[in-house]
Amino acid sequence: MPRIARSQEEIIAFKEDILDAALQIIITEGFEKLSMRKIASKFGLTATALYSYYQNKEELYFYIRIRGFELLYERFKKALTSSKKPYEKIRACIMEYLRFGKEYPDYYEVMFVSRSVPKFLDCLGTPLEKVARREKETALRPFLLIAKEMVAYAKVDIRKARYLTIRLWTELNGIVSLYNSRLLREVEEDTEKLIERLSSDIAGRLKKYI
Repeated sequence: MPRIARSQEEIIAFKEDILDAALQIIITEGFEKLSMRKIASKFGLTATALYSYYQNKEELYFYIRIRGFELLYERFKKALTSSKKPYEKIRACIMEYLRFGKEYPDYYEVMFVSRSVPKFLDCLGTPLEKVARREKETALRPFLLIAKEMVAYAKVDIRKARYLTIRLWTELNGIVSLYNSRLLREVEEDTEKLIERLSSDIAGRLKKYI
């Protein structure tokens, strides 16, 4: 019996299902254990069938990251409309970043923590360069929003704003990583109160610029 062709909407939906399955394997077993065969088995298909949607597991990884950074970008956009005061906008973005990391630990792991997965520089001159470049551009968008906000309302140029944004990201990444690894709970019982205090301190240091 011939296979019925999927509609465009069904193709898009199935590609999202493939990404979900791949993400779960990466988190539970590690990127090294991810394979097209293992993903296909979750849908009762052969690995060959998946190559109609993604060329390999490395491409899948980049699309998982793209989707995660798109989610973060939308959260930052919403946060920046939460107030007319520049400081309050940045403060809202800080809280959204922390919430994102805590609510989506699987995405966060793949986006910011995992060391064994390919990065943009690894893909230069390869068939993956195009999707890797798209992933890098998507990854930068949330942080460029903050840098542009600083330039618009603070007495800093774009280079200073870029540095402050990178510093902000490294500090917040430290908090989320320690929280999700449960190490923070080993040293502080009331982690939510500690995170609130840490985020307030970080925002406070930015206040002199905004």
